[in-house]
Amino acid sequence: MKIAVSRALGPVLSTFLALLAAGCGGNPPRGIEMMPAPAVYGSGGGEALGHLSGPEPLDMLYVTNRAPVTERGQHGERHYSGERGYLLRAGSADIAFGDTDVTWDEARKISLLKNRPGSFPLEVKGINETGILRNSVSLFTPEDIAATVDDTPTRAFLEAIEQRLARSSMKDIFIYVHGYKVIFENPLLVSSELWHFLGYEGAVVAFSWPSTPATFAYMKDIETARVSAWGLRQLLELLARETSARRIHIVGYSAGTRVVLTALHEMALQHQCDRPEAISDTTRLGNVILVGSDVDTGLVASYMLDGLLYTQDRLTFYTSPGDQALKLSKRLFSHRRFGQVVPGSLDERMRQFAHASSRLLLVDVEDADHFDDGNGHAYFRKSPWVSSDILMTLRFDLAPGTRGLEQRDTSPFWRFPADYHQRFETALDAARMARQ
Repeated sequence: MKIAVSRALGPVLSTFLALLAAGCGGNPPRGIEMMPAPAVYGSGGGEALGHLSGPEPLDMLYVTNRAPVTERGQHGERHYSGERGYLLRAGSADIAFGDTDVTWDEARKISLLKNRPGSFPLEVKGINETGILRNSVSLFTPEDIAATVDDTPTRAFLEAIEQRLARSSMKDIFIYVHGYKVIFENPLLVSSELWHFLGYEGAVVAFSWPSTPATFAYMKDIETARVSAWGLRQLLELLARETSARRIHIVGYSAGTRVVLTALHEMALQHQCDRPEAISDTTRLGNVILVGSDVDTGLVASYMLDGLLYTQDRLTFYTSPGDQALKLSKRLFSHRRFGQVVPGSLDERMRQFAHASSRLLLVDVEDADHFDDGNGHAYFRKSPWVSSDILMTLRFDLAPGTRGLEQRDTSPFWRFPADYHQRFETALDAARMARQ
């Protein structure tokens, strides 16, 4: 029986990994090309979203549970490897434009161009580790390591958060959680893009969990994602307990949504005896946005039954019928991923549940421009409409109908209308007026 199962699964697994590797482009790149300008800036929204004048060099905060490396890792990693480190290490990274002499202030104009000249790769130029966060030390931490951890790194990390909040008109924290098969630097670079296009408002933190920069590490990564949820929960609890942030927002991507959902589920279980309407006041979680979620739909449903939706103000799933990576994941696991849930795929009970819940939002990106570029999995960076919608949510906490989306027929899904650009210009004008 085992032999038969292995023979049946083998071709599927091989096909899945080969196609996923092709979609991801072989070995993970050390830098990334700056994402296209969100459509909001083409609508004159620069002022509405922030001043877009960043520090030099750009100082990106991070927290990681990766194991540190003293020499280049087997996959060429610097600073931290793809192995589990369990302890949370905090610090900051200097982000710059590759080998060019473009400054972040000069990048302001370049980044807003719809058709940019040349290439503008982002790279991590240096890492400044603050140290181990005290609340990640546990019963299982080796005594010799635990003995070296004091309160200093934690206080320094929290002070860096407070400094960013103090100079910002927006007193919120934003956390980005990455997907499968990327090196330590990748989430720091994506987080720097988000912070840049948020106009350097609030405090942005990259949570870099130990995904492995190897093509055939998918099964290892999805198990590590679940293990990493404990570390993310420790970070969220620390920020809620010891910062002045008004709200904490999370953007999770692909396999990283496993990290986020597991952490939120653990928090829901912790607060099961609390009044549901008061839980998000304790967690201080605002918008949790999950894009291309590579999580079994049945598992998400079971988390909702345990009170998942009460851990934050609003939980938004962006989904796509053109996500080839999730199609392969479904083929491998034989169950649909939540990032594949689209209009017409919900049964009547789930449709009614989604309609009735003010805390659950479903956004179908099929009508957004460039939603299916590449393998259709990275639309939150590749589609200017999708990135704008996410930014509008994070920056102004606008409801989907207010920021330009629409519902059709009896579907609970929000979609991008043909005149999305015009609708969202109206939303921008209203947001500007509200700020005055």
